[in-house]
Amino acid sequence: MKKVLFTLLAILSLASLSAQPRGIRGSIPPPPPATPSIVVESHHGETFQVYLNGELMNAVPRTQVVVDNLDGYMQEVIIVLTHPARKAAIIQVFATLEGTPVFVNYDDRNQQLNLQTTHRDDYVYDGQPAVMPPTPSIPPTPPVIEPPAPATVSDAWVDEMIVLINRQSFDKEKLTTARGLLSNGLPFTAAQIARITGTMTFSSTQVDFLKDAYLHCYDPENYEHALAVLTFSTDRQKVRKYIDSLR
Repeated sequence: MKKVLFTLLAILSLASLSAQPRGIRGSIPPPPPATPSIVVESHHGETFQVYLNGELMNAVPRTQVVVDNLDGYMQEVIIVLTHPARKAAIIQVFATLEGTPVFVNYDDRNQQLNLQTTHRDDYVYDGQPAVMPPTPSIPPTPPVIEPPAPATVSDAWVDEMIVLINRQSFDKEKLTTARGLLSNGLPFTAAQIARITGTMTFSSTQVDFLKDAYLHCYDPENYEHALAVLTFSTDRQKVRKYIDSLR
């Protein structure tokens, strides 16, 4: 009888120990709950900057950017390539707990930035009409998403900045202000660059700005329109020579 009682006490003691909550007596605490995230990475080592819903995620260009702590709504991701042509593209995806993958690939032959993802609930905008996937997987009550705008600064914003530049008295100050506009990360069109260049008086200042602005041009194939602002052909040749050195 004593042996049976001892066995029952031992079983009850083991059950009591197993019922202790986790994380006690130096055990490893459970990990925090996962949140939806997006993982952006390049296929061939291209570096880029990521804008999530208009907010810059990485000031320093990288080959991989992870954006977490997201919600389950559609996220607008703008990729700006660190490339002499400064190509950009937009993709809209739903973040997942596993990390929605977005792959960046620059097609050098066609001078086009391509974005791909293994998920079906996305679409890509590369300057052409958006390509919608067949029967995308949509959550029960998805938010209303406006069509994406071209990944360049707006003409209205350029108008405001030109007013600011024209308030500067000297070309050196105008050049400094104009260079500051390029630091926002989004590309300018060749026509917008031409307008900003036209605010400067001296050709040497115009040449310096046109060299810097080429790296931020959304449509470099039209850059000759920006060079037309220069009065002298020798100045245009200086900028062309600089552009050739980047290729």
